[in-house]
Amino acid sequence: MNEFDTWRQNYDTLTFEDQVKYHNELEKRFPEQNHYHYDKVKEALSKVFNPVVLEFGTWKGDLALQAFADLHIKEWHGIEICQAAIKNSKCERVKYIIPDRFDWFNEERKVNADIIIATHFIEHISNDHFIQLAKYCHGVPVIHFESPLTDEGNDWQGYEGTHKLTFGWNKITQLMKGYKLVINHPESKTYQL
Repeated sequence: MNEFDTWRQNYDTLTFEDQVKYHNELEKRFPEQNHYHYDKVKEALSKVFNPVVLEFGTWKGDLALQAFADLHIKEWHGIEICQAAIKNSKCERVKYIIPDRFDWFNEERKVNADIIIATHFIEHISNDHFIQLAKYCHGVPVIHFESPLTDEGNDWQGYEGTHKLTFGWNKITQLMKGYKLVINHPESKTYQL
């Protein structure tokens, strides 16, 4: 069992403070986490004019920085748990939403967004947290997910990273029925529901 397997196993029992501490330590070891395919994000952003964006897992704001330079973005809000990443943000225009518990999708702090973006984020949360995320997305016109998932789902045991979600694209598309959803995994296919 590697350290990430231990984290996966303890995901539901770690305190919020323990999760923050662990992610802050990861930022020291792996400071660059800007994993996204900008052409696909840009395509999703083009579906809404001058959008208010809500990004899950904003990290240091790399994507927001690029989008602000290239597109008409009204506002960019980012939910992020890693305080070290926020401290080292590259985009001062990101309005960070910092959770106060390990329940990322707090309705009390919900942003009235035109689009939700999550690039290489959903694979890092549990199935239960994904179900909460799906409910949280209600009313947002466009949602863009990018994630290295298979259609049937993944078993991350032994994987060297903080991937946790075992749902695959088939389950995700089922849970997200009724949304205008742009899902992208460049190694497989793009879905448009």
